[in-house]
Amino acid sequence: MKKYINKIALMLLAVVFSFSACDTVDFGDKNVNPNSPSNASTALLMTNAQRTVSGYISATTANLYVQYLSNGQYDEESRYQTLNWSPNYGVITNLNRIIELNENPDTKVAAQANGSNANQIAVANLLKSYYFNIMTDRWGMLPFSEANKGLDNPFPKYDTQQEIYNGIFAMIDNALSTMSSSNGPTGDILFGGNMATWAKFGNTLKMTMALRLAKADPATGKAKFLESYTKAISSVSENLKYTYLKENTNDNPWQDRFESRRDYLMSDTFVNKMIGAGTDTAPQDPRLAKMADVSNSTLKYAGAPYGASNSTVDNYSWITKDIIFKGDAPLMIFTYAEVCFARAEAGAGTTLNWTTDDPATWYANGIQASMDQWGVAAADATAYKATKPYVNESDIAYERWVAQFLQGYNSWADWRRAKAMNRDGKIALVAPASLVNGTDIPQRHGYAATAGSLNADNYQAALDAQGPDNLDTVLWINK
Repeated sequence: MKKYINKIALMLLAVVFSFSACDTVDFGDKNVNPNSPSNASTALLMTNAQRTVSGYISATTANLYVQYLSNGQYDEESRYQTLNWSPNYGVITNLNRIIELNENPDTKVAAQANGSNANQIAVANLLKSYYFNIMTDRWGMLPFSEANKGLDNPFPKYDTQQEIYNGIFAMIDNALSTMSSSNGPTGDILFGGNMATWAKFGNTLKMTMALRLAKADPATGKAKFLESYTKAISSVSENLKYTYLKENTNDNPWQDRFESRRDYLMSDTFVNKMIGAGTDTAPQDPRLAKMADVSNSTLKYAGAPYGASNSTVDNYSWITKDIIFKGDAPLMIFTYAEVCFARAEAGAGTTLNWTTDDPATWYANGIQASMDQWGVAAADATAYKATKPYVNESDIAYERWVAQFLQGYNSWADWRRAKAMNRDGKIALVAPASLVNGTDIPQRHGYAATAGSLNADNYQAALDAQGPDNLDTVLWINK
C-alpha cells in the first residue's frame, strides 16, 4: 500500500511540474478514436505559446515596482503584497512539444505543413530563451536543465543563474545557426513567420542579456554583446511588438483593465521627473503628453502618490487614452531605443568599454528613438535633447528608464542592474514607508508557495546557495 501511495504521489508531482495553474489537463480518452491521428497541431501550439508574451509585457506589478504607475484606492500591489509567484513551465511544455513533433521521424513530415522543421524548432527555442530569461531574472535559481521531464525527473535541481544564462545563450546561438530560408512557422502571431525578424529578435534578446551580465560576468557579457549588437533591431520601424486586435478575445489587456475599474494611475515619481524644469501644463519632457493624459479635475499633469491609497482618482493623470481605451494598441517587447542605450553604455570610454561606439551619439540616438516611437514632434524632441546632454552612465540609465515606460519587466531588470552599479541616482526610486513584504523595492520574486514541499531538497539547496526566499535577496546577476 505504501508503494502504491508513493507511486500516486509521484504521478501527481509530475503533473504539477508539467503544467501551470492556468493550463487544463485531460486525463482521459473519452470520445477519442484510437485509429485517428492524435498529435497536436504545431501551429496551434505555437499560437498558444506566443500568447504568453502578452501576459509578460502587459503585467502590472513590475510597472509598479519601477514606479511608472501608482495604485488607485487599493494600494497593496504597490506595497508589495504578493511574495510568492509561480513560474510558467506550462508554456515551456508546449514549446518542447513543438520541437519534439518536428524532430520525431514519425511526425516531422506531417509537421512540415506548418513550416519547415528547422524554422519551427528555431522559433520554439527562441521563445524558450525569452521565457527562461524573464523567469531567471525574476526568481534567480530555477529548474532549467532538468525541467519539464515529468516522471523521468519529478524533482529537478535548481540551476544557478549563471548556468541558466549560459544555457540560454547556447539555445539562442543554436536557433540562429539553424534557421533556414524555407517557410517560417504557421501560427506565428508575433511576426507572421518572418524569419529575418526572428533573427533580429534572437540577437536583440542576446544583446540585452549580455548587457545584464555587465556586473556579474563582464567577460561573457562582452563576448555575447559583440556577437549580437550589430544584428539587433536597427530602427524604430523594427520595434518588436505584440499586435492586438479590437475584438475582446485578443485586445490590449490595458483596455480590459479600464473597462469597469480605474485601479492604475500615473505615479508622482514618474510624472514629476518628466515635468522637470517645465510646468504641470507644459512639462520639460514632451513624451509625457504622449504617455499620459491630464487629470480630469484640474486639466494638469499630476501623478498619484506612490504606495498610497488614491481614491480621488480624477485628481490624477492616467495612462494615455491611446492605450487604455484602444483595443488594438500594441505593446513593446524590445525597442530600438533600448538598443541605442545599450550601445551607449557599452561604448568607448565607458566603464564597460566594450565597443568603439561613441556613447554621447548613441545616448542621443536613444532619446530620439523614444521620441519617434511616441510620436513627438521633431522640434520638441530637439529642444529636449538640448537640455539633457550626455555626462555619464547615470544619464543613460535615466533615459532608458523613461523610454521603457510600460515595459515593466525590461525596466525592472535594468533598474536593478543600474542600482547595483550605482547608476540609478537620477532615477532615485524610493520604496513606500509602509510595506506588506520586504524592506525595499523588490530584487526578486519569491518561489511558488508549494516549492518547498514539492521539491524540498533542491529548493533548500537553492536557498543555501542564493539566499532567503524573499523579495530582498539580490540575485547573482546583480552582485
